[in-house]
Amino acid sequence: MAKKREYISWFLDEIPILKDKGIIQDDTASALTEHYRSNLAALPTPRNIFSLVIGILGVVITVAGAILFLNYNWDMFPKSVRIALASIPLLLGAITAYLTISKDKTQVWREGSAIMTSAGAMTLIAVLSQIYHTGDELYEFMFLISLLSLPLIYIFNSIGLATLYIFFSFFVIERAIPWWNAFLIVLILPYLFYHLRKNSSFGEWSYLLALLAAISLFFGSSVEVYGAFTIILICSIFIVNGVELMQSNVSSRKNLWLIPPFAMQVVVLAIGSSTEELFSCRWHKDAAELWTFAIVNGVLFLGYMLLFFRKRITFEKVAGVLLIMLTAIPMLCDDMECREWIKIGFNIYMAAYGIALIRNGIKSRTLLLFNGGTVTVGVLTACRFFDSDIGLLARSLGLMVLGIGFLLANRFFIKFSKGKETEQ
Repeated sequence: MAKKREYISWFLDEIPILKDKGIIQDDTASALTEHYRSNLAALPTPRNIFSLVIGILGVVITVAGAILFLNYNWDMFPKSVRIALASIPLLLGAITAYLTISKDKTQVWREGSAIMTSAGAMTLIAVLSQIYHTGDELYEFMFLISLLSLPLIYIFNSIGLATLYIFFSFFVIERAIPWWNAFLIVLILPYLFYHLRKNSSFGEWSYLLALLAAISLFFGSSVEVYGAFTIILICSIFIVNGVELMQSNVSSRKNLWLIPPFAMQVVVLAIGSSTEELFSCRWHKDAAELWTFAIVNGVLFLGYMLLFFRKRITFEKVAGVLLIMLTAIPMLCDDMECREWIKIGFNIYMAAYGIALIRNGIKSRTLLLFNGGTVTVGVLTACRFFDSDIGLLARSLGLMVLGIGFLLANRFFIKFSKGKETEQ
């Protein structure tokens, strides 16, 4: 965001120079100046961001102090007083929320109103549960609080409460009710998509929240059945988006989409190329877990196919489809012999994928793709070097062939580059 402000300021300084040189006319200069000044004014300043963070911290610390005070004197109060005291944070939150909406207050007020109202509801529910001994489990309590907090996120556009909401979703991961976690993640996705597509001031943080939501969804809906397939699906979705952002020269936040999921994908490939245990499908789980797994992964696969046919079909999209299909085989053929063949397939895929990334990186002069291919091939080489299932002689011959192949490729690349320079 700071770079964007710097670029706009630089361009505003250049407009009078362009006008003086006759490159642009007066009306064009005025229109450009007005347009970019309005864009500059819409960007959050460091002072506003600092004020927002301090405001959120102030609300959280104040609420925490009030909770500790009530906890210290709790046994002294009768039941009616306890309920009245527990209602005060919710009442204060409601008053603050009314003032924020009616007076159209700043984002600091909006964040404070959302968090204070949600914390007030949490306090009141916790106190009533303690007084009347309802005995709810933690995941039930967090699920209820999350549902009550959701409208406040949308009403006040609260990125702080959205962060807490996704954090709460981890506490809802419970095998007794497997679909609750996925349900919460689905409800917050429109908020995240809005900020991602609108390129708002919360865009970069929304990218991080999307990654965190994906992790929560994985642990909540798939890890108990067949987690490898879900990881590959999620990583493929993020990688395709990251590559598209990188190629469209959007701001540096593109790497938030690309690098973490690519690293996770390489880790899964390394594990799958080394052990068959990664491809174990636990179909004996109960019906609720299987339905949750099927629906979540079906929606994720549908989302990936929409990305696949959007715009042009690229190498990254094809590579993602091939890896998804390879990882899906154990859901149809879950036996040891099948897993052995899939492990071999992971080795072949990893080598071909890494070499193709290196080639594409050199061809497009994109260092990120080149480094990704190098890392992929390097990880595969390291895994096979220490692989005790392969004989020492076979490992040595394989690594020598691979090394000679890279040396020859390097020679041809240098020769090709010299030929191109001569032609130019």
